[in-house]
Amino acid sequence: MEMYVVPKSVRASLVGVFTAAAIAGTFALSPLPNVEIITFCAFVAGFIFGSRVGSTVGALSMFIFSIISPYGSGLGYPFLLMTQVVGMSVAGLFGGSLKKVLQNFKSTSPWTMYLFGVSGAAVTLLYDVITTLGFMYPTIPFSEFPSVFAAGIPFTLVHVVSNVILLGVVAPFVVRSIRAMLGEVEVGHRVDKEELYEKAVEKMEEASNVEVGN
Repeated sequence: MEMYVVPKSVRASLVGVFTAAAIAGTFALSPLPNVEIITFCAFVAGFIFGSRVGSTVGALSMFIFSIISPYGSGLGYPFLLMTQVVGMSVAGLFGGSLKKVLQNFKSTSPWTMYLFGVSGAAVTLLYDVITTLGFMYPTIPFSEFPSVFAAGIPFTLVHVVSNVILLGVVAPFVVRSIRAMLGEVEVGHRVDKEELYEKAVEKMEEASNVEVGN
């Protein structure tokens, strides 16, 4: 399946659309602790349009949401803000890295859904680890780090499970829908392109013979 190449002229628009969706959606979900869709939007943007778009969506969305967060502005915690931005940019990079790996699989194939779900768990765990470090440094003594990590385990579990569901179950269907709007046609794994071409030629020849016969 041919991958969509993002023209430079529309890259900024794509980043803007996905960023707006990520921020608005995360605000809507803010009553639910540790449930957000910035990871989801960054990953999907990266998978469809490449790591550059995905990482930019993740970083920009997290930066804007953090400074206007209902839980308190991240501007008062610059080191934490930095780790949040870096952590979310990784989600877009993960999405982009799977682009070539899964190019011969349908978006909703079991293998795609599995890798999306595993990626959701991985990027969320990484994000929670580095942001917890960003929260603790430099105000909390190193000796108290383990207890802080332990206290955050329930919140991390909620974050991981929600993102595994979003990426492993919802994202594949969103990717398929966006690809359809872009005019991409998905084929199953191990379908030979030459075989598809030969079948298309055969059908054209059959149609021509029918017209000649008429």
